[in-house]
Amino acid sequence: MKARLLAGALATALLVAGCATVPTKGPIRNSSQDAPAPGLGGIGVEARPPRPNAAPQQLVNGFVEAMSDSNAFDVAREYMTPEAGDAWKPESKILVYDQSSSSGIAKEADGKFHLAAPLIATIDGRGSWTPAPPDSSLDFGFDLIKVGDQWRVANPPPGVFLGSNQLVPRLTPYALYFFNPTKHLMVPDPVYLPRNLPSGQAATQLIQELLKGPTTRLGNSVVSNAPPGTTVDVSVPVESGVATVALSGTASSLTDATDREQLAAQITWTLQPITTRVRITVEGAPLLPDRPEELSYTNFTQYDPAVPTGRLKDLYGVRGGRIQRIQGQDDGQTIEAKAIVDSQLYPFRAQSFAVNLRGDTGAVVSTSKAGRPIVVVGRLDAPKNEAPPSVIEADGKVLRPSFDGEDNLWILDRADSAKPRLRVRTADGKVSNVLTNFGANRPVVLRMAPDGVRALLVMERKGVNSVMTASVATSDSKLTLSRFMPLQLPLVDITDASWNNPGILVAGNSPKRDGARPWQVNVDGSQPQVIPGASSSFETIHVASNPNRDTLPAVQDAGKQLHWQGKDLNWVDMAEGPEGQITPVYPG
Repeated sequence: MKARLLAGALATALLVAGCATVPTKGPIRNSSQDAPAPGLGGIGVEARPPRPNAAPQQLVNGFVEAMSDSNAFDVAREYMTPEAGDAWKPESKILVYDQSSSSGIAKEADGKFHLAAPLIATIDGRGSWTPAPPDSSLDFGFDLIKVGDQWRVANPPPGVFLGSNQLVPRLTPYALYFFNPTKHLMVPDPVYLPRNLPSGQAATQLIQELLKGPTTRLGNSVVSNAPPGTTVDVSVPVESGVATVALSGTASSLTDATDREQLAAQITWTLQPITTRVRITVEGAPLLPDRPEELSYTNFTQYDPAVPTGRLKDLYGVRGGRIQRIQGQDDGQTIEAKAIVDSQLYPFRAQSFAVNLRGDTGAVVSTSKAGRPIVVVGRLDAPKNEAPPSVIEADGKVLRPSFDGEDNLWILDRADSAKPRLRVRTADGKVSNVLTNFGANRPVVLRMAPDGVRALLVMERKGVNSVMTASVATSDSKLTLSRFMPLQLPLVDITDASWNNPGILVAGNSPKRDGARPWQVNVDGSQPQVIPGASSSFETIHVASNPNRDTLPAVQDAGKQLHWQGKDLNWVDMAEGPEGQITPVYPG
């Protein structure tokens, strides 16, 4: 697909989970830093009505421009016949197309003016982004007839056409928040709303969508504490910085205090981009009568989907098959790697290493005395009377395991076979199979989000790597990994991917192959952009990241050298030390 890169990053990138080489001790040095990739977003143009006596192509051009303004659909209807205007449903979907020099409106052999361009994605009526399959295209022919003596469009389009350079000026990404099945952590469900909506209107749309339940991206993988049929009374006004969410009486069926608290958490987290002060009522009474009248998402940090903990920014690694704890990357002077000799895992020769989000338990892929692959789970700093580590037998190629926020360890083995196997080991030590079908794709990387619902995968098919997301659901008491969503990124030579804050970090190259770099991508695959400060002095092969806001970015280059990006966006290179290379690992 000839899709252009969409402009606009959603925050500074934070990295953390791949491989790299660091010294055990020694000085650090700065490497070059390039400026962030320039945005390709255009400037939103105010919709204008059709000019008198406009020629057919001028009319079609004006119509396409007018329909991109969600605040002026009535103006766009002026370009159409009355019948077409009445039948047009612009709210049904948005077709995002590549607005490049090769795209445009031209008269075709059938006599119609066609809008023909590569299709990038579809945004449905709820604002959920779905990437278009490879080589998809948009081709729409406009039927023009005269109304009086003026040309008008007679066939209503299937929604709205939006050029890629108008995505950022016209739309803003938000997230609806639902719970994972255990209701311990919230899960973001990304949606788009028109940019520059009044705060009250944006808040109203978000809460209305929240109360409808999750989008098709997550489906039954998540749960909502809003009872079915719950609505919001009329609107969600935002006055003096306070949003008032007046829920219908259906919500009064929540009699358990925890259930009400979790609904309040969903609402306040969903409204976080608009205001941090929210008043929630049910039939005029407070949803949480024992809490302050005004609530904030900060009142519910225990459900934070990023699982904020200081341990997430701790760096670990593997050197010479032994697990290490790496220290000193914060002080700007030296780095020191110390073997975790007290760990139950230290005696095992590690091929890869994973650490849980609390930083007290790890898992290594190793080999048994009989020469078979195994996964060993044990404490990182174990007292002498600790129970022995748990050993899980595996087959074939075993990918680096991944912990979620509830100490579940996700293990994918047989990765080099026609039927890769995914299993999960729960905190109590029980190992269960996860039903899934990778089809013709071969998994190369697996990273579970802390919520334990969302999976991020790098998949190989016919020698080409791509990035997918999937979600875990329970069906007939069995866990299933499904809802695979190819992100269809405009990247080549993809080698790694990892969750970060605020979305996904991908190691890949632009179609021009001007150097592999870390790319920031929204969780739905939209708005890919080279991270701010990405350097052209090295090629990124692996990325290391997790959702913690304070984790230091790290990448591994083609020469197996590690580079950290500081808060000032400058990169720090760690030369290889005399004791060998270290493959770094952050919790997750």
